[in-house]
Amino acid sequence: CGENRLERLHRIASGDCQLGQDAYATAAAEYSRAAELAEISNETMGRKRQECHKLHLDAANAWTQMGERGRAAESTLKAAFGLVMGEQIGNKLDDKALKAVEEAIESFVGDPLNRKKHYRRTGVSAYEDANADTAAAMELAKQNIITDSYAHESIFKAGAELIKRRHYESSLYAYGAGTASLEHEGYATVSLFRAYLSETILTLAMGDAVAASKDFQQVHLQRTSYLSSRECALEEDLIRACSAMDLEMLDEARSRSGQHRAAMANLEPIIRELVMEIRGSGRAKKDSKDKRAVAAALSAASADAPKKLAVATKAEASNISKPPEMAREDLVQDTDAGFEEMDDIMNQMGLMDDDDDDDDIDLT
Repeated sequence: CGENRLERLHRIASGDCQLGQDAYATAAAEYSRAAELAEISNETMGRKRQECHKLHLDAANAWTQMGERGRAAESTLKAAFGLVMGEQIGNKLDDKALKAVEEAIESFVGDPLNRKKHYRRTGVSAYEDANADTAAAMELAKQNIITDSYAHESIFKAGAELIKRRHYESSLYAYGAGTASLEHEGYATVSLFRAYLSETILTLAMGDAVAASKDFQQVHLQRTSYLSSRECALEEDLIRACSAMDLEMLDEARSRSGQHRAAMANLEPIIRELVMEIRGSGRAKKDSKDKRAVAAALSAASADAPKKLAVATKAEASNISKPPEMAREDLVQDTDAGFEEMDDIMNQMGLMDDDDDDDDIDLT
């Protein structure tokens, strides 16, 4: 009887009313609940995506007016992923959705503070201005950084979703933002060490062992407490194996029963899977869908090869066993030419000389 749709309409109307009365927290809660109802509604997928995106953005606007920038950033991130609701995990994001996700990541940490800002694939930073002072932009980004508890966890979740969809560059941009958020707190924690290791694994998965080694030496090793961590030992061995293109060393470093098993177990599941996909050259393996397509094409080609060979052999045999047929006139001309040639040979041998008459012999 349409209870879901009716409740959504009432909650949206209530949120608009509360927003007009400056009750921002109540309005944001109403919009968020309406977005959750839209996600489980019976509407078409396109409408569900549009409603979730719009309602979460309305909730983010309400949180922003209240001054809750952390919750506003959370709602913005939910709105971005609402655009890909119902999509298969392995499918890549379109440009609109990817741009929304990267903008939501920047709402947590500004690009001036993100060392991986150059890996951003779409859009332009809100702090980018040709006439602006770099120091002023840096100071503004520090003022607007989200310092709420567990804010970095939301960024890392977004990065993990991007890894599942094979957006390694955008995922590294997200992990760079999460690392900047942890560094801004000023504490050396296990979460920060895990973030350093995740950045290196993503960089190696993209095939850039040089950049991974540079970050390891110039950034990660500058934090003294990181030197004695198990994440540092695993990161060093992974970089050394990829730089030397030594597959045996790489397998030993990422073995789940080896000396780095504790550091491997402490990683996120999607990062552990990515480590196992890194090859000796340092680049991650292709998607399983691509491998299945290539294998199917090769098997089809190998199955067609014997058939094509048999047809070609049969055609060649037929050409050998059946010489081309000649026309009747051509056959007559060829026969006459053969007889003329035989007559010429016999004339040259004097076997067909009609000018000389035989002598008469009188036998009486």
